[in-house]
Amino acid sequence: MSEIGTKTEDLHNYPFEASIFRNTFNGYVGKYNIFFFILLFIIFSPFIAYGIVWYLELTGLDITGFLNIWHALGLSNISYELISAGMISFGNLSCGVVSIGLWGSCGVISISPMSSIGFISLGSSYACGLIAIATGHKKPFVADEYIHGKALGLIAIARHARGVYALSYGGEGEGTYQFSPKRQDPEAVMLFTQQFRKFKRAFVPLS
Repeated sequence: MSEIGTKTEDLHNYPFEASIFRNTFNGYVGKYNIFFFILLFIIFSPFIAYGIVWYLELTGLDITGFLNIWHALGLSNISYELISAGMISFGNLSCGVVSIGLWGSCGVISISPMSSIGFISLGSSYACGLIAIATGHKKPFVADEYIHGKALGLIAIARHARGVYALSYGGEGEGTYQFSPKRQDPEAVMLFTQQFRKFKRAFVPLS
């Protein structure tokens, strides 16, 4: 279905199709998940590199050249431990200006597949921040049902979003200005359709 050729601020006056909205939401989630897989690879790569170094040291090989490259790239200044803290930190639990944690993270930019708290907070299960995004997980063998995916923030995007501006997949979310199957507040519709233009398709032209 083509997008409506009208002003964004007038979209909320058109009939709204919740099924198109949800399909569009899931389409954006698919792109978001690709981004997350790339981040997971980045998270694991320092641990893999350390494993290689450990093995090479056991074999007695000279790894001076490898370590020189490691330091030249600035990777020695990055914190990567199970519980990590630093300017840029990777780990199981991490805290830093840029923080990426498998189970939890806290930072100015905070990213975690599980729980994330930060100025910009990107998570899958739970996210809290000025800008918070949490996509949730699909329930196995159950169509169109998801678990977790809760976000709290000034701008919140999630399966269940709570915020001043909330883009919520389901009807359980709450917001001062909300764009969801339950509510299509003009202020939220304008904000989110400007950033995610495909949501305009959820508004069907009058015949």
